[in-house]
Amino acid sequence: MNKRIPLDRKLSALQASDTYRRWNSLDDQRVCILCGHLITGRMIEVWESTRGILHLHCPTPGCTSKPRDWFYHGVARAARIRVTQSRGPILGFGYKSQAASAKPSARRA
Repeated sequence: MNKRIPLDRKLSALQASDTYRRWNSLDDQRVCILCGHLITGRMIEVWESTRGILHLHCPTPGCTSKPRDWFYHGVARAARIRVTQSRGPILGFGYKSQAASAKPSARRA
């Protein structure tokens, strides 16, 4: 049966399990890119399986994100601003250049 990790062990669990970002305190903030909520280490749900494996989950009901989906608060906001201020489509990501999409004017017979 899985058991919830108590608050006094949560910081060490976050530091050991989140290989993507560093946790210095339980008050560190992250932005979940799946649900968009600002979360802290105190809010994150940490469970330990019967085999001793730690599982970290976003505290937002219905959100299935894991540590790979949690970004530093300032970095996530800056990345979102850069994306929304983009001046046009990025070639190679589902868009074709005008030269590639142009059709030949006449076919050879």
